[in-house]
Amino acid sequence: MPEHRRYPELLRSRSYQACKQVSRYLDDYRLDGVIGLFPVVGDAVGQGFNAVYLYVAAVKLRSWRLSLVVLCNGLIDTVIGLIPFLGAVLDFFYHANKRNLALIEGFATGDAEVVREVNRRALVSLGLIALLLVSAYWLAKLAWAVLIYLWQSATGLF
Repeated sequence: MPEHRRYPELLRSRSYQACKQVSRYLDDYRLDGVIGLFPVVGDAVGQGFNAVYLYVAAVKLRSWRLSLVVLCNGLIDTVIGLIPFLGAVLDFFYHANKRNLALIEGFATGDAEVVREVNRRALVSLGLIALLLVSAYWLAKLAWAVLIYLWQSATGLF
């Protein structure tokens, strides 16, 4: 367990413990991939779990740069999951929650490499977030259209 030199209260906080739980259940036990098997809705639920990381980054650690990188990681996970058919498989392999937990822990402990990575990725993440939001919108529309087509095809058989 890392020693939290910069933010000693973080280790005891319920929000940090929630981050660890979300990471364990969604990434270690692969529940993120299982939830992602439900098109669009599962990906939205998975992104909802990202809120706990955003809360820790923005409120507990008070870092807008870390918040941008955490949000970007979550949106990448969502967009991957929205890709029809392939996204359901890829969702089992992209572990945004583990990445976000590692970033939060490294940032809180003052790990120079993590802080440098967060600072480097912050502005890039801002542009990427805009691109990911547009991509998520169009992929959600596509996934929904595919679902409707499959439903109509299946019900047309009877």
